Amino acid sequence: MDRVGLRQQFEELLYREAALLDRDRLEEWLDLLADDIHYWAPVRADMNRGKEDFSPPLRLAFFDDNKDGLRLRVARIRTGAAHADEPPSRVRHLITNVQVLESTNPDTAKVASNFLVFKSRRNREENLFVGCREDIWQRYVGGWKLAERMILLDHNVIENITVLF
Repeated sequence: MDRVGLRQQFEELLYREAALLDRDRLEEWLDLLADDIHYWAPVRADMNRGKEDFSPPLRLAFFDDNKDGLRLRVARIRTGAAHADEPPSRVRHLITNVQVLESTNPDTAKVASNFLVFKSRRNREENLFVGCREDIWQRYVGGWKLAERMILLDHNVIENITVLF
């Protein structure tokens, strides 16, 4: 498949993923994730241009989850014990600037996108999250699965992190 066709395929996939999250279909969203997923959001430091590095293994993160951790997050929401999501919040994911950065292997693709996530809770609290994501997707029988997502938030402080990106 050519690069434009691959980008369009990932745009559709990312829009479908956003719709699942917005419609509270979290179990279906979990099905898009590889069993060995690394889903994390490193804390960003204000550094000189070009000096930011996310590779150190002990990098501080807002969250750093695997699939079991994400399943627990979803299960907690479903129990009603997650007071930040009872009654359910209104959430909207806007995904833009989708780019296929690398696709040297037909079964793996590195995909970047920007996001804006709006969350409204109990008609009085509103949160807006802005940033970008770098994903690694792997092709499995039946379709693509998200193997890694690094979420780079354009915020220094995050107070309400119960949202999924």
